[in-house]
Amino acid sequence: MEITKELKWSNGKAWGEIFCPMLGKTVMTYWKEGTPCYDTYTAPLVTKDNEVICFRYDHDLGGWHEDDTIFLGEYEYEEDWKFA
Repeated sequence: MEITKELKWSNGKAWGEIFCPMLGKTVMTYWKEGTPCYDTYTAPLVTKDNEVICFRYDHDLGGWHEDDTIFLGEYEYEEDWKFA
């Protein structure tokens, strides 16, 4: 998967860095500020097809959901994204 840009969570709190096998590198992960931290997520990422996606790390299971790419929408030059 080709990633062209990394965006930011406007309501996310940094948790820490974890190696992401889907991206092949260590990335910062985030969770929605003000909620329990059961899962953390990569920053929103723009693909070469102009889709915004992210990946989820499940702290209860201790691993990534490798076949679960989360589609957030089409990239329309918004730099900040919000957790729902």
